[in-house]
Amino acid sequence: MKIKAVVKYLIITFVITYACWWGVAALVAYTDFVYGDILPTIIYIIGNFGPAIAALFCIDGRPYLHSLKKFLFSYKKRGIWFFLLFAALVTLTVGLSSMEWNPQMTALNFFISLLGSTFIYGGEEELGWRGILHPALSKKITFPLAALACGVIWALWHLPLWFIEGHPNQSMPFWVQATLGIFLCFWLGIIYKRSECLPLCMLFHGFVNVMLSSFVLKLNLILIVGILLTTAVAIALWLLDIKRTKTLSNQTTNTK
Repeated sequence: MKIKAVVKYLIITFVITYACWWGVAALVAYTDFVYGDILPTIIYIIGNFGPAIAALFCIDGRPYLHSLKKFLFSYKKRGIWFFLLFAALVTLTVGLSSMEWNPQMTALNFFISLLGSTFIYGGEEELGWRGILHPALSKKITFPLAALACGVIWALWHLPLWFIEGHPNQSMPFWVQATLGIFLCFWLGIIYKRSECLPLCMLFHGFVNVMLSSFVLKLNLILIVGILLTTAVAIALWLLDIKRTKTLSNQTTNTK
């Protein structure tokens, strides 16, 4: 994907989301509406879909429907194992650092929250971030730099939420959310790299969101070490990819 296409994607994404979310912020600040009312909620959800809508305008290939099907439903063999690996690491990190389950998160609420977080409140973003932006950046720069760039852009994309009075994100400092987002981009990036499956990325994004709500989040040494170790696993897998690629390249050269 060319740089122009990446710029196009980012412009569409930010225009849609910022128009909606800053609009909700103004609506809540200057009218009788409060966050959670029907109108602000509808506008807010439309903003959530900024990355997904932008992705649909940036899919390469013709015919379009064939490219769309490939974009949405590609899957690389054994990709599910990398999803399960990082899901387990996240569960251990959040669970062991907290050791306090949210009593409001029943089994039914967990399932409903996972569906919502996967398809409406987070996971749907992956059509753009992992489907378009990260792969494009990875062709120009190394995987860690691409993950870092995606994380910074993602953090800026979330910025209006701290200006919507009553939004849950206001309970967490922006820098904490931004830092977690950057680490999450490493994990999601390697899951997509190894699976090439956007639905798995959507599910993982939704799963992380729900896990952060299922436990009482506590910032402590266990949480920090767990996040760093999970990120180290992602980087190690990337380094293994590089080594494997070099080995295959050398074997091909030697057989000529």
